[in-house]
Amino acid sequence: MPDYLVFVVDDDKISRLLVDSMLRRKYAVETFESAESCLERLAQRLPDLFLLDVGLPGMDGYALCRALKDGPETRDIPVLFVSAHDDLDSVLAGYEAGGEDYFIKPFDVISLHHRIENLQRIEQDKKALAEPTTAADELATLLMANLDEYAVLIKFLRTLNECNSYAEVVDAIRHVLEAFHLDGCLQIRQRNLEQTFGREGGNWPMEAAVINHVRSLGRIFEFRQHAAYNFDRLTILVTNMPIKDADLCGRVRDNLAIAAESADAKLKALQYFEDNATMRGEIRALLAGVGQSVETFSHNYDHARYAGSVHTTQ
Repeated sequence: MPDYLVFVVDDDKISRLLVDSMLRRKYAVETFESAESCLERLAQRLPDLFLLDVGLPGMDGYALCRALKDGPETRDIPVLFVSAHDDLDSVLAGYEAGGEDYFIKPFDVISLHHRIENLQRIEQDKKALAEPTTAADELATLLMANLDEYAVLIKFLRTLNECNSYAEVVDAIRHVLEAFHLDGCLQIRQRNLEQTFGREGGNWPMEAAVINHVRSLGRIFEFRQHAAYNFDRLTILVTNMPIKDADLCGRVRDNLAIAAESADAKLKALQYFEDNATMRGEIRALLAGVGQSVETFSHNYDHARYAGSVHTTQ
């Protein structure tokens, strides 16, 4: 009997049977026709994953997800939404509800298994990396919170100047978001790298899906309390802009635009240095090859001269 339990909530009987048949050989599966029946079952047993249809009667999939994320026993269980809607509002609603992934109908068994396995790996990595917050981090956060916006920006620019890797740039951006009391995620895009970093770590599918929708919508794109800052190598998505305080929101917006543009320039410089290092390595290898060829030619030439002298003497 498989140990990994999946709760499937879908009001369509055929869909429930189809998903059950897709998962039954590898996972334990329980199906429910409504959010209410699923919530009742949670009193007896908790699953390892929720697979929720969005369009449920009564409490829909988004509302069910919010209820699960509000519950102390279920908040850390991943939620995979299944929907026929692939528009920004639908994906964003799933993200705001707290879901970990958003899957578009129709789908095949291989894709479904891949999505579940990806969420399993993410959960394992999350547990392995979970550590208590250190006293030093708490003190740094407290001090940063008391600085004004300009001091935060200046500190970020100084830190950015000292960054020597993509990971250090990502950490610097995360710290500036924390300093402004903002939640969100970011994505960096280099020649051989595209990675999304969010509230729970790296490459969460839901956050990647949202950024992939908004990164082509203009340099600065705002919708409700969300704001996206899009540059060639970087997108920062903020989910809780302080829109109720117009002055504060304006200052945060301007400072984040400067921070995002500076980070994008730093990523460009890092790519340039990386390309330069690669080119220097290739040139060194080429010069070594040329030197070896010259040495071989010189050796062969000396040998031929000696052989010619012997032949002439004979």
